[in-house]
Amino acid sequence: MKEIKHFINGEYVGSASGKLFDNVNPANGQVIAKIHEAGEAEVDAAVKAARAALKGPWGKMTVAERTEILHRVADGITARFDEFLEAECLDTGKPKSLASHIDIPRGAANFSVFADLVKNVPTEAFEMATRMAPARSTTACAARRA
Repeated sequence: MKEIKHFINGEYVGSASGKLFDNVNPANGQVIAKIHEAGEAEVDAAVKAARAALKGPWGKMTVAERTEILHRVADGITARFDEFLEAECLDTGKPKSLASHIDIPRGAANFSVFADLVKNVPTEAFEMATRMAPARSTTACAARRA
């Protein structure tokens, strides 16, 4: 039986409590996997890892580098379309005709849209990579608040 673990800080880890629950295909009632149940320990570890990532390499990346990674995730979903389709149909009980036209393309599109959105969301500063260092300028809104 396949086990689904948590992905925390770059590693697959089981639940500290050892609790698992069934992942049931709603179309036929078949148990397709056992899923490790998240508890306080897993949530705390995930939050700690996310905060550390912001202080580490991810937080030091430029917006362009981050958006490139998000676009590669979208491309990876598209490249592994059949694997994602199979998993979605088993997990949700949806017919392939529906999941292949909505769910999987939408999953890939979400990463692309969010990658592009990050580049265009107004913030208090505009950052542009240059050869020397990032160039930043504050917006009029930020200047008025100061």
